[in-house]
Amino acid sequence: MGWPKLLVLVRHAESVGNTMSVDKRATYEVATHAYPLTGRGRQQAAVTGQWLRERFGTFDVRYSSYYARAKETLDIICPAERAYEDPRLAEAQRGIYHVMTEGQIEQRFPEELLRKQREGLYHYRPFGGENWPDIEQRIHSFLGTLSRDCAGQKVLIVAHGFWMILFDRLICHFSIEEAVRLYHGHVAENASITVYRGKGPWYAPWLRHRLVPCEKNVVPWDGIIGKARTIPA
Repeated sequence: MGWPKLLVLVRHAESVGNTMSVDKRATYEVATHAYPLTGRGRQQAAVTGQWLRERFGTFDVRYSSYYARAKETLDIICPAERAYEDPRLAEAQRGIYHVMTEGQIEQRFPEELLRKQREGLYHYRPFGGENWPDIEQRIHSFLGTLSRDCAGQKVLIVAHGFWMILFDRLICHFSIEEAVRLYHGHVAENASITVYRGKGPWYAPWLRHRLVPCEKNVVPWDGIIGKARTIPA
């Protein structure tokens, strides 16, 4: 049991969902898990993949969310290499918010908006969806898999921006308030990279291994592909 010696998290590249408002996505006739990458997103993934190969070489293990945009990103980064899909890496399930605009919810379920305001982002669970502790339970479970199956290995994960905030919260132990602040304005860029390394006490590394963040939100395609304001999805 231990941690990977290198753990690299990549947020999926730009998908069609990142180019639409929340209300527009609610009326879009494609399920959120099926959003494909845009042409720009495929370019981002290609540049990020080249950067990763030059910096870290080949990874021992590769995981992605089962969402189309995450799988497509990983396919471009690591073409023809075996990868595992894991549902615990999926983005938050937003329930009715996936298929209804806020105006529609206000009309049909006005108490839901009041409940969301009263409970706050961390605790609120929409109809058919998850709250933040639900996602953290998924991440806790996945951390157990990493510790059991990937000790001492180089691991690549392609996941989602919001998922990455909560992953980092569990690793770095920062507050719920800080997680909410990051969600409101500091979600990682599409196709950006966050790096952790497995480390232990210098005098007895077998006693207590831990994951240590080394680099956050590195954007390899910045300056190569123009930035555009995208919406978390």
